[in-house]
Amino acid sequence: MKHVGMGVDFDPVHKGHIHLIKEGKKIGKVYAYVNADYTAHHAPPFLTFEARQEICAKLGVEAVPVQGLHYRLPLSYTVPIRIDLMARDGITDIMDAAASQMSIGDIMQVSREFAERGMLMGIPRSWPDRNLIRWVAANELHAMRTGYRMGYHITSTYKIDNETVSGRYIRRAILESGKITAPVRHLIPPESAEVIEKELKNGSIPQERDLDALLHVANTYSKAKLLKVATINVDAAEELVKGRPYNAEEMLRYPLRRAGYQNVLSSLAISCLERRVTRKEVASLIANYTKKGVTPKDQTIESLVARSYFVARASRHIDTAKADAIYRAGIDSFWDGDAAFVSRYAEVPTEDVKALQRALTYEEPPPSILAGVALRQFELKSITPRTVCELSAQAGIIYAEFRLPNNVIKGKLKLPAHEVTFLRYLLDTQLVPVAANVETTPEKKIRVRITYGETI
Repeated sequence: MKHVGMGVDFDPVHKGHIHLIKEGKKIGKVYAYVNADYTAHHAPPFLTFEARQEICAKLGVEAVPVQGLHYRLPLSYTVPIRIDLMARDGITDIMDAAASQMSIGDIMQVSREFAERGMLMGIPRSWPDRNLIRWVAANELHAMRTGYRMGYHITSTYKIDNETVSGRYIRRAILESGKITAPVRHLIPPESAEVIEKELKNGSIPQERDLDALLHVANTYSKAKLLKVATINVDAAEELVKGRPYNAEEMLRYPLRRAGYQNVLSSLAISCLERRVTRKEVASLIANYTKKGVTPKDQTIESLVARSYFVARASRHIDTAKADAIYRAGIDSFWDGDAAFVSRYAEVPTEDVKALQRALTYEEPPPSILAGVALRQFELKSITPRTVCELSAQAGIIYAEFRLPNNVIKGKLKLPAHEVTFLRYLLDTQLVPVAANVETTPEKKIRVRITYGETI
């Protein structure tokens, strides 16, 4: 018998999901890999996993919980992990649904191109089928690495009156009315309605964040400490500190929006604040999957460091957004001189790519940075190699913060411009851990040694 997997929230199961399940059952036994603790959009679920598992059982589907990912990692990082999990469980086929604007043949072709390069980050953000291509490419990449190939089946998104069924609308309507109204009942199967009504009666809808833990972090962490939290970059730390105090989760979305975070990334950042997820923890998680051969090469911590260094160097010649897009599109192809290929996926003019190729030669990132620090003479006397040192940033300037028992001494780092830019991009990766330690020279001058990556 074939075993059909699907990666889903099922929060709750609606008629669009029923269509997907029916298509899966035409192939074999269906297993739903349900995001159990946080949804794919990094928020606490509407229904408990147990409630969704009950709905699945009523529908003849086996629910498999997926935990620990969606409050730690961006969605692009979780896809290869879930593909690997399905393969290890013996899934033979994957069923997916998408309102595709590309032909299935074209989706398969471009997915193979990304898989052959071992990269999933360079799928252009403007492509409407980007998420579907990522899933197909991750499956292709897994097959190339392991020799175990799962069939990938794509069915069209189910619609009612030419409209896609929206789980967000269903959840909001139930929460606003406190019951299942007629329009909502039209969109969900009886199996879902039965379980939802029971959960409403028990008062277990919706699941909620640990607000006390979230607000404690948001209201008390320094900028330097916020920069150790996964998915928080320099601008986000700055805006979060400026917006204090907070007394509700929604208040945190305004400073994150000012920092350039869209809704899904804001939810992930809030989850990381709530669970106190550190960059070091995430780097360790990614390194573990890298050792298992699961992480694509452009998602490794090493690649994120290299990307920061490349963008820092390239930013002297080209707009930083273009430099980042070029790296994501395929840095190997860039160094190999394939400007046309890079231009296509980076959506950057070929001439701009060629100009950058002429301006740069390949260079490895340094293993660490040694920085001077602007301090007054009396401040130097209080600092030793044992002094705790952290980094913060403001208005493009990076500071060392030396934490003494009853005081914090803050000094501007003294670095060449390109190293400042590199360090700023490292802090803005949101995932790469960055550490600072005090060193003294033979002349007893204070220096700050900055290290980064999974080894710190």
